[in-house]
Amino acid sequence: MFDVEWCSIVDVVLKVVVYKDMEERLTENGPRKLIAVDMPDGTHTAFLTSSKTVITQMTKQKEGNRLPVRAMMKLVTYGGAFTGFKLFPPSSEVTEEDRLLLQRYKKTKFKH
Repeated sequence: MFDVEWCSIVDVVLKVVVYKDMEERLTENGPRKLIAVDMPDGTHTAFLTSSKTVITQMTKQKEGNRLPVRAMMKLVTYGGAFTGFKLFPPSSEVTEEDRLLLQRYKKTKFKH
């Protein structure tokens, strides 16, 4: 399940994907969670995250034997400036604010 080409977390934001499983991986930046997903086009991939919110949501799904689960990941703001990630129901609407938060995140995350 995890023997796939990895993607960036931004590749799954604002898309309805199937979250399949999660395991811990040790990276050069410390321990991170690797989350296996199926993309809308059927591609199998995985991404690394240290998002406490997403990890907590995935842990609850895994412990409740509710994986795989379809969901949409969105960016959320905490206290105005800090941006984090959170899973929402697959029926969630993608708003203009969602698109703007993703663009802002990409600009700050991938700044050269």
